[in-house]
Amino acid sequence: MNNKFYTAFICLLLFTACSGSEGYDLGDDEVQWKEPPVDLPSIPVNEKPRILWMDASANFDFLANSKENIRSCLVKAKYTGFTEIVVDVRPTCGDVLYNSSLVEQITTLNHVERTASWDYLGTFIEEAHNLGLKVNANINVMVGGNIRDGGVLYRDSEKSSWATQLYYPSGIISIMDDDRSHAKFFNPVNPEVQAYLLSLIRELAQNYSNLDGIILDRARFNSIESDFSQLTKTAFEKYIGKTVDAFPYSVFTWNADKVKPGLYYKQWLEFRAKITHDFFQKAGETIKEVNPDIKFGTYTGSWYSSYYNEGVNWASDRFDASAHYSWATPEYKNYGYASLLDLYMTGAYGKTLYGAENEWTVEGAILNAKKVTLGDVNVIGSLYGLNYENKPNDAEEAVYITLTAGDGLMFFDMIYLRMYDQWNAVKRGIDRALEND
Repeated sequence: MNNKFYTAFICLLLFTACSGSEGYDLGDDEVQWKEPPVDLPSIPVNEKPRILWMDASANFDFLANSKENIRSCLVKAKYTGFTEIVVDVRPTCGDVLYNSSLVEQITTLNHVERTASWDYLGTFIEEAHNLGLKVNANINVMVGGNIRDGGVLYRDSEKSSWATQLYYPSGIISIMDDDRSHAKFFNPVNPEVQAYLLSLIRELAQNYSNLDGIILDRARFNSIESDFSQLTKTAFEKYIGKTVDAFPYSVFTWNADKVKPGLYYKQWLEFRAKITHDFFQKAGETIKEVNPDIKFGTYTGSWYSSYYNEGVNWASDRFDASAHYSWATPEYKNYGYASLLDLYMTGAYGKTLYGAENEWTVEGAILNAKKVTLGDVNVIGSLYGLNYENKPNDAEEAVYITLTAGDGLMFFDMIYLRMYDQWNAVKRGIDRALEND
């Protein structure tokens, strides 16, 4: 079931995790820096959110046309010990599963046709609230289509210039011409892209005033190869106050498949982080202007040492990355966006459970995230269910770690709970944490 989803997701995860650190000579940056744990107030376990993520594509065959299946999943989530859900309503195709006058409704996703006419998001809100579960709507932000499902970048020629331009060793190409990129990213620097996405966020907050939260996923650049359009070059030149000659080579060059930093490399990373930070600031303000009671949140990977690849600084603006990492400028910290968030989920996606100083363990991912966010936002450890296939004891222990070392649990994704019958293992982990509170 949904083999294409698993394959695509695993490839995406591996690419995101590896592309930057393999492409840049980090020197000592690969070694986890050691600092004492951040001394933050303790939160009782029973007050920490326990969130179940429901991916649109992976679960579409089960949920798209059945209110009964939605209800049964929510009942099971409640019994397991979850307190909130994230329902994915704008997958990478860029169309939506909520009432909108700005963008098309999804009728086919992952080769499954939706024949029902009832409000997908509205049904989740009604059924979940009846059970006392909070509902966060997730939108995949900087994407406008994918190879399998199509989307706005495929059907609207007027928006073709919105597609990000990728700089590969072979040259610069549109992501629309790149068969390796399943999800088709926008150029985050483009002001038309930002205005369009902010209009979607505003409409979502307006149309669903009883939402508990709005989550941004893929709110980033596609990769270190993105974006190398002339529009972005001009914006970068304005940012640094000088003309950039020999673009893109003065940013970096390729040595086989590895990045060799150029004259403007560090400033380029800083500039990209600013673009993302400023968009988050606008998105949060947009939501709060409509409804200050809706929480504003995001998911990112926890691998901070290489997350600059995606043009994201999810740390506190008080955390000086340049003191620890050779790729960061002293100004990089100015674009940390942790303080802009109400809800932050970090991907503790390593298979190893313990190891406080390694960001690729479940425990270390959470503790290192707390070190760089410095208490600006609570850190909710996020688990990848596929790591625990036929490993119920590891699933239980991982859940326990997130609720004791971190500030909450997010489990990605419900499809794995269903496929591998992980419900009981997750429940045992939650119950243990609550009992030891």
